[in-house]
Amino acid sequence: MSSTDKPVLDLDELEKRVAVLERKISREKKARNIAENKLEQYSLEIYQTNESLKEALASSTKKQKELEYLGRASSYVGSEMKLNEIIDNVIELTGRFCEADFGLYLVIKKGNIIQEGLNKVCCLNGGWQDDAVLIEAIGKLLPLENTELLNSWNVLDIDCFPSNAGQALKQVCYTNFALAGGKVGWLAILNSHSVVEPGVLSVLNTAREHLLSGISRRLTDLRILKRNLQLQESLEKLEKARKQLIQSEKMASLGQLAAGVAHEINNPVAFIRSNMEVLQDYLKDYKLLHEDLKKITYSSKTLSTEVFKEAFEKIDIDYIDEDSVELLQSNIEGLIRVKDIVDNLKSFSHSGSEELTPISIAECVEAALKVTGNAFKYEHQIDNQVSELNLTVLGNLGQLQQVFVNLFVNAAYAMEGGGTLIISHSSSEEKVVIHITDTGQGMDEETVSQLFTPFFTTKPVGVGTGLGLSVSYAILEAHDAQVSVDSEVGVGTTFNLSFPTITQL
Repeated sequence: MSSTDKPVLDLDELEKRVAVLERKISREKKARNIAENKLEQYSLEIYQTNESLKEALASSTKKQKELEYLGRASSYVGSEMKLNEIIDNVIELTGRFCEADFGLYLVIKKGNIIQEGLNKVCCLNGGWQDDAVLIEAIGKLLPLENTELLNSWNVLDIDCFPSNAGQALKQVCYTNFALAGGKVGWLAILNSHSVVEPGVLSVLNTAREHLLSGISRRLTDLRILKRNLQLQESLEKLEKARKQLIQSEKMASLGQLAAGVAHEINNPVAFIRSNMEVLQDYLKDYKLLHEDLKKITYSSKTLSTEVFKEAFEKIDIDYIDEDSVELLQSNIEGLIRVKDIVDNLKSFSHSGSEELTPISIAECVEAALKVTGNAFKYEHQIDNQVSELNLTVLGNLGQLQQVFVNLFVNAAYAMEGGGTLIISHSSSEEKVVIHITDTGQGMDEETVSQLFTPFFTTKPVGVGTGLGLSVSYAILEAHDAQVSVDSEVGVGTTFNLSFPTITQL
């Protein structure tokens, strides 16, 4: 056998080798099947993971869209925009969120659409515009005559509802809410395809609750504002009526004092007139003297001392000169007296301002006594113990003068047969108390309890208005002052007016 010849294998050896190869191929096939199964399983897992990621992304995008919608809707509701602007923005935002074709806002009263410039159509791609055709059509479609308010968004599928823009609308989503004045607002979102799902409705209803809350708050604010305006008007009317009442009571007090005031003015006027008549006679004497001296001078061309002296003695020129000075001084004093009376009346009757300033109690009491002086002129004595004291309180001079005038007039009436009016004071760090005491007939407890009641009076009909003390009480209240009354029948009455010290204020 040559060295180049290959060995010849027998049949058994070949079969053994074939068996080995078959086992090897089987193992490789099995391993490949296992690898393919694992690859297929891995591919499936990757696919499922991708699908889950897609679903999560879609859900996240949807949630983000919903959150953005709710956030922007809430920002509109919470803004300071007008109510109509808020609703317009919410409609446009809702339409875009639902990918709707149109959005509507209708205002209804008694089943009829109210044209107030609000009834426009919001087109998804065209903004707000007039569309009377669509408004009329949707007005017939929705249950606008129903006065019952809805508690959520409702969805209504419609069959090829025509629009002015040429689209065939298939679905309308609507709700309503109450407005002021018996009006109802309706919101409607119209689609050319059905896209409003239960999940979307849930989001819309959440936004709706925010909107209704904002509308309720706005309407409440409007009601409060309207009520505040009404209260302010009422307060102004009451304040005006109060000022008129105070001024009217002043005039009534002046009316009661008119006779005495006229007498006070008449006295100085009477003696001024008498003095003027005397001065008129003196002037005639001066004229006669002048004529006599002129005639003598013209006739004799000279005027001797004896003749001049005789002419002066004839009319008693020395007495005339002395008396004229006294008469003129008396007239000036009388005119000053009249001026004081008029000034006091003017100060008392003038309405003045409401401002509170530091004032002297002594000056206020003195001014009131001058106005009421005639009531105490003949049968009464006045013991004014505050005239020389430096008592200062925060108040309104004209108003407090009116209080004192009312109290002094009442005291004079209570002392009809004569008596003494005593004005005294007491004080502490917190308050100054003015005591006004009369020795009149006094009052029982029942009368004292009604003193400050409007229109209550113990005077005869036509003598008093019954408002003096009630007005005085209101004035003292405005001055943060308290008033109390001590009275005993047959002994007299004391009014105690307590004012806060200025240091406390």
